[in-house]
Amino acid sequence: MLFECIIVLIGYLCLMLYFYIEQKKHTHNISQINYRIHINGIRGKSSVTRFIGQVLRENGIKTFTKTTGSAARLIDDRGNEYPIKRRIANISEQITVLNNISRHKPEAFVTECMAVQPQLQRVCEEKMLKATVGVLTNVRQDHQESMGWTLEGITNSLCEFIPTNGILVCGEDKPELMKIIRERAQLKGTRVIFTSPQLSPKDKRILRQLTYIEHEENISLVLKVAEVLGIDKRIALAGIRHTQPDPGVLRVHKKQINGSTISFINAHAINDKESLMKVYQILTEQGYMDKTTIGILYNRYDRPERVAIFADAASKDMHLDAVILLGYYQDVAKERLINGGFPEERIFELKRENLDDLLNLIAQLSATLSVKKEANLIGMVNIHGPLVEQYIKYFAG
Repeated sequence: MLFECIIVLIGYLCLMLYFYIEQKKHTHNISQINYRIHINGIRGKSSVTRFIGQVLRENGIKTFTKTTGSAARLIDDRGNEYPIKRRIANISEQITVLNNISRHKPEAFVTECMAVQPQLQRVCEEKMLKATVGVLTNVRQDHQESMGWTLEGITNSLCEFIPTNGILVCGEDKPELMKIIRERAQLKGTRVIFTSPQLSPKDKRILRQLTYIEHEENISLVLKVAEVLGIDKRIALAGIRHTQPDPGVLRVHKKQINGSTISFINAHAINDKESLMKVYQILTEQGYMDKTTIGILYNRYDRPERVAIFADAASKDMHLDAVILLGYYQDVAKERLINGGFPEERIFELKRENLDDLLNLIAQLSATLSVKKEANLIGMVNIHGPLVEQYIKYFAG
């Protein structure tokens, strides 16, 4: 019995020694990286991560970037992208990536916060990254089951990633949330710099130079980070222009289907109403909403809270000529749409998940609702699901 206890004790001590050595190794690795930039928030993390990484490269700083958005990627110092293959996302992935890139002696590492749970956000920052600069994109209503059911609660959850004795650049502009962020940063000895969601008329020209639709507030945030790091604005704008966008970026794809011209706008990655309405406003300002518009609402079984939010937005806040319902909770979504004043005869439920059925329905609606057989198709709510992924690939292909 004594012998067995000694063996267990030795095993435990060896395990503790292993963890201690690994932690020392990891601490050494991150201490060799001058710029450690940790990005958190509800919307725009992947785009902001990519922009900041490319801005640093444009300035001659050897930079590695890691995104965890629609498709996780590691981007090396030359801008080459490598898919991160995994079964299940786990925050320990950050340590593995840092260990792998350390042999290349990077000067900067820019990464999205992988965690949703507040306590894990704190672990990502305090144990894994120890950022020199934190970037908080915004606070929106999403991941409420993990972060809280109010904006104030979500803000406090996101603030767990704030670095100690560093700098926090923040794109949130709601006064009551800014107050929380400022107070939480003060407790960490960190200086907060808030950015304006609007660009100057001169800087706004960058939006027209991109081949995809980008949020003005994301660009403003990136330019402020560049300023904090002492990078000339001309170099920063060049970096933004040269950034390879995330696979989930908002683009307009045109396809001919059965004689109809369909302009597909993939907004499936947007999971909160505020961000959706910002995109809708951009599309309206750029003239996309001047023609017949069909909305697709795809609801997942594990995201029932989004059904009412997006059905209400479609019926009350957007001008849609028809709505196609996919996935789960179709009866609930239909009832919510009707209660919001949307005509029942313009609501179509697709019970069978078949790509040909969906494309034929889209073409039929375009031909029926538009004299020119031209229509917008806006995909909303959830991006992951068999039929959704199939039709996104079809339009993007």
